[in-house]
Amino acid sequence: MKSACFPLFCLIAAMSSAVHATEPQTLSAQIGDIAFQSGDEEILLVPTGSSFSLSASTQGAAAWPPPKTRIDRLSIQCDGFADGKPLTLDHKAFARSVCDVTFDKGHRSMGGAPEAEYRLDKDSPDNRFEITRADGKVYEGTFTFQLRSNRGDTLKVRNGRFRVEDRQL
Repeated sequence: MKSACFPLFCLIAAMSSAVHATEPQTLSAQIGDIAFQSGDEEILLVPTGSSFSLSASTQGAAAWPPPKTRIDRLSIQCDGFADGKPLTLDHKAFARSVCDVTFDKGHRSMGGAPEAEYRLDKDSPDNRFEITRADGKVYEGTFTFQLRSNRGDTLKVRNGRFRVEDRQL
C-alpha cells in the first residue's frame, strides 16, 4: 500500500507547487495626496483571454484580523492583453476600449461603503497603462490615470508602477 500512495503524494506535491508564487508582487502609485502601496498578498492579476483585471488593496489589508485602519482599493480592467507580451494603452485606447479603472478610498470595515469612489475619466489625455516587461507569467509596467467621482471631483493617479504575477493554474 505504501508504494501505491507514493505516486499520488508526488502528484499532489507537484500540483501544489505550481500554485505557489515564485515572484514577490508590488504595486505603488501617488493617488491624489496618498502614497498608495500594495504588497504581495493584496495584489491579484487575472488575465482572461484578451482581457485582464489587476486589483490591489492597501498593504496589510490581507492580514488577519483585518486592520482597523482605512483600506483603499485600486482596480484596473482592460482589453488588449496578450499572454506573455508587452502592452501599451494610451489615452486614445482608453477612450475607445472597454477599459475601466476604479479607486475606492477608505473602506473602514468588511463590507462597508468607501468614503469616496472614483472611476476613469475616459476623456483625459493623462490616461496610460503599459506592460513594459513580460517574463513568463511575471509582468512589470507603469500607469497614470485621471479619475472622477460621481460629484465631479477629479483625482490624479501618477507614477504608478507594478510587478505582478499571473498565479492562476
